Amino acid sequence: MLIRTTICLFLAFAPLKLSAEPFEVHATAATDLPIQKSDIMDDPAIWVNKKHPEKSLILATNKEEPYGGLYVYSLDGKLKESLQIGPINNVDLRTGFPMAHTLADIAVATFKPDKRLAFFGISPNTGKITYLGLGDHTFEKKPYGVCLQKQGNDFYAVVTFKFSGAEKWKFWAEDDGLHLEKTASYPIKTLAEGCVVDDLTGTVFIGEEDQGIWAFPEGKPPQMIAKVGENGLTADVEGLALYEDKYLIASSQGSSSYNIYQPSPPNSFLGTFKITKGAQEGTEETDGIDVTPVNLGGPYTMGLFVAHDNRTSKGGGSNFKLVPWKDIAQGLQMHQ
Repeated sequence: MLIRTTICLFLAFAPLKLSAEPFEVHATAATDLPIQKSDIMDDPAIWVNKKHPEKSLILATNKEEPYGGLYVYSLDGKLKESLQIGPINNVDLRTGFPMAHTLADIAVATFKPDKRLAFFGISPNTGKITYLGLGDHTFEKKPYGVCLQKQGNDFYAVVTFKFSGAEKWKFWAEDDGLHLEKTASYPIKTLAEGCVVDDLTGTVFIGEEDQGIWAFPEGKPPQMIAKVGENGLTADVEGLALYEDKYLIASSQGSSSYNIYQPSPPNSFLGTFKITKGAQEGTEETDGIDVTPVNLGGPYTMGLFVAHDNRTSKGGGSNFKLVPWKDIAQGLQMHQ
């Protein structure tokens, strides 16, 4: 991992003369377009096949009728299957969820029609996805965004609501049902959707779309770590993703770019990039994003970054673009 080592040393010792001028990267693959030629896809989550990483999957949400549900793609962007349970908005996943005397990987999505959470089981060995049903709690308002946390043997969903903050809910499987219990609230005052949790520290990051990015460290006061209008961050602040404990990535929807920050204090701004046209189209007006550091083979030896792309203005609908993380890492190094 010579490239990663070089980058880390460079970041540690280089003078912090950082620019908000974005560098450019290109996608190596794009997911198949849906039937609807409008912006109906929204949020991705990368499922890693531990035995055969090259067979990893991208789970993505379709948020509109009549084809709403969870769509599943291979790393070449081909649609493998769709579970059309109804419109879902955001999705996240974690591994090792105890269920029916076994451990399964679990994906959770915000289910728009019933103001509830939808649960999907993923076989760790085969990647087969099964719809498990809805959780036993109905929210007062429609859940908007969701991100998961695994803390020891416990699993949590942080749920955002359009104009009424965010909440943290513990969830578990018992007696053939999926149960939820509220454990915390986050006082976001305006529109919020994207969020991500650092499982190592317990810090919850939430994007307040017109304001900036909040960090809620466990047991400490919240802090806005990035403001709209600074370092090229432009409303709406949409998707958030973590590359291990090294990088916090945010979708700056208004500028069709992606800002990178240090997840731990002082939460320094590290750089920004755009996905521009190469072998694939670039991206614009991105909603959800996800990233993994796992070596998935092929161009993704340092990991994979996936971003929603709204091509509605060009008559193409919406889909997701796949970018090798090594290209982002090299661009970040060159622009420090």
